[in-house]
Order: sequence, then C-alpha cells, then structure tokens
Amino acid sequence: MPSSSPTNVRIFTAEAIGTAVLMIIGPGSAIVAVDKIGIYGVALAFGLALLAMAYTIGHVSGCHINPAVTLGFVVSRKLSVGKALYYWVAQFVGAAIGGLLVWVIVERGDLDQTGVFAANGWGDKIGSPFGLGSVAVVEILFTALLVFVVLSTTTQNYPNGFGGIAAGLTLTMIHLATIPVDNTSVNPARSFGAAVFSGSDAMAQLWAFIAFPLVGAVVGVVLWMLVHDTADAS
Repeated sequence: MPSSSPTNVRIFTAEAIGTAVLMIIGPGSAIVAVDKIGIYGVALAFGLALLAMAYTIGHVSGCHINPAVTLGFVVSRKLSVGKALYYWVAQFVGAAIGGLLVWVIVERGDLDQTGVFAANGWGDKIGSPFGLGSVAVVEILFTALLVFVVLSTTTQNYPNGFGGIAAGLTLTMIHLATIPVDNTSVNPARSFGAAVFSGSDAMAQLWAFIAFPLVGAVVGVVLWMLVHDTADAS
C-alpha cells in the first residue's frame, strides 16, 4: 500500500523541481523573452508557473517553492521546523539549478535581455528610481499578501481544488504591481537563483531579498490569524 504521507525525499524532490520550474519560467521569461512579452507577460509567467506546479506537486509538498511561504507554515504551526529544513534546502537547490539552466540557455549570460539576469535590486543596480526603503515596504507588504492567501486557501473550510488558482493569480498581480520597483522577489530562493549568476552587485543586495520577505511571511501569518479561525487550519 502507498505511504499515508509523502517521505522527506519526495518532499525535497518536489520542492526542488517546483522551484527550478519557477526560476526557468519566471526569471527565465524576463531574461529570454521580455522584448516579446513585456512585463505583463513576465508577471503572468510567474503566476502560471506557480499555478501549474500547485496542481503538479501540491499533493506531495503543498507546493511552497518559496522559503517565505514555508516560514509562514512553520510560524502558523502547520509545519514542523525539522520538516521545513527539507523544504528550505530543496528550494535553494532548485533555484540554483533553474538559474543555471537559464544561464546555459542564454549562452552564459551573453544573451540576457535584462542586463542583470533578472536579479532583484534597487537604484542603479537595475536602473530603478526606487530605493531601499521602497524595497523594504514592497517586499514585506506583498510577501505578507502572498502568505496570507496561501494560508487562507489551506484551511478546512476552503473549497477543494481552487487554492492553486488563487495563489497563481496572487503572484501575478504582485508582479504587476512591483516589477518596476525591484524586479519583484517575495521569494528568497528566486532572488538567490538569479543573483548567483548576475554578479557581485546582485549578491551584495541579496540580503534584503532574504530578510524582508521573511519578515513579510510573519506579518502574513499575523493577518491570517486575525481574519481566520485557526482551529479550521488543516
């Protein structure tokens, strides 16, 4: 008989694959095709990648593919710290693999249309008029929104089968609102996967796209607890 719950190896593999796909489709669309699809297309690519993975690996790992989302599950007591370690390691491994594959596709960065390998940043790093203060607000606020939506769609009273749609649409609208500010992170693994192939400037600013989304995750949990009856949490 099949196991009643996925093993840690299956969870690790699912999260690594899911995060790699998010990197290939999300930042990959910006790096390869932004001249064809524009920022609207890039925003949609991120959302579609999350939606597709939600229905592909969601039954295995929940399809976090984002360390901030996993932190939200830990803080909300839906996931143990020990189990979360498999998620976090897998997400960063998957992001690095996805970034590497895009880097190979664009001939070691030579054909990168963004000029920064779709890395997150502010100011001169990405040609943005916004500064660190704007980045802090955007990353905390919109990561909180993402975590709030994900937690809200994983309660017992939420209609089955619609969580992936809600999460995918949320990630799309987040990108539509914030790409001009900092290329949109709300996901430390996504930021890491791009920064390691972008250069020293991106690595120097990477801390912000790890710290602020994690703070946002905690804020999202607080909002979820204020709105929902946490006894309904699955």
